[in-house]
Amino acid sequence: MISFGKYKDRDALVVESDSLRATFLHRDGAKMTSLVDKLSKKELLLTKDGEKYKELSYNGSYVDSECSAFDDMFPTIDPYTPTSGAYKGIAYPDHGETCRLDFDVREVGGKAVLSAESKLFDVLYEKTVYPTGDGGIRIDYSIHNKKDEPFDFIWAGHVMLKGEDGMRLITPFSEDAPIETVFATEGYSLSELPRDTLLGFKAGRGAAYKFYYLDKMREGRFSVKYSDGRELAFSFDEKKLPYLGVWINNGEFQNIYNIAPEPCTAPFDAPDKALLKGYSSKIGANEKFEFSIKISVK
Repeated sequence: MISFGKYKDRDALVVESDSLRATFLHRDGAKMTSLVDKLSKKELLLTKDGEKYKELSYNGSYVDSECSAFDDMFPTIDPYTPTSGAYKGIAYPDHGETCRLDFDVREVGGKAVLSAESKLFDVLYEKTVYPTGDGGIRIDYSIHNKKDEPFDFIWAGHVMLKGEDGMRLITPFSEDAPIETVFATEGYSLSELPRDTLLGFKAGRGAAYKFYYLDKMREGRFSVKYSDGRELAFSFDEKKLPYLGVWINNGEFQNIYNIAPEPCTAPFDAPDKALLKGYSSKIGANEKFEFSIKISVK
């Protein structure tokens, strides 16, 4: 079922399956701002309190805006300015441009199609959202590079899941799989920071850290299992999204509690940082990068 309404004070699109209710803000980067497990009535994404949504303007600060839930990060996470190529000297915005765009939305055959033209790049960004017959929600992505040159980019899902004591992140990686830490709160030993669980909420001082698995995923999936036995699962083509970052926050950042798995095309938060370590992702000239993510509960 597809309907329209409000989330706080913003226009919203609601896509509902038998098990999940997903809310998207088409005027705010087409972000998934809420994901509710209908059986438990539990909000699964990290959301912020308050009746007014802290809008991210085109030139605004991402972390000073709502900074919540599931945003699409494209074509970078960290700010990046190419030194060569078609977009030489053009600054890729912090946390990407896509999360700042106003998307058109239309319903086609029981599916919601959201689309936006980039203001900086010759790119059409489109995502199609619909319920699946088994109670899940599926998102089909299509990113069209309309330029006659390849486009260097990173796509990452900024999936901020609401923190809960006892929740566990499940990935295809073994416990000793190689990782590289991007940042970590001072005062904590990296050896004591878990990869798959929260340490416990401490407002303003609980450990916040992010790392990337260095190897590609054998299977395109991750999930979180809750203490009540319910499991929230994300699945996708590992050839399209081969890498996984994990950001865990026990309260140091903005007094919030979350686990944020970040499936991505390349690690290390920006195209230049990825390339320095031997990773890269490109969309070919006049080509489309297409992939899907399915979300389900069990």
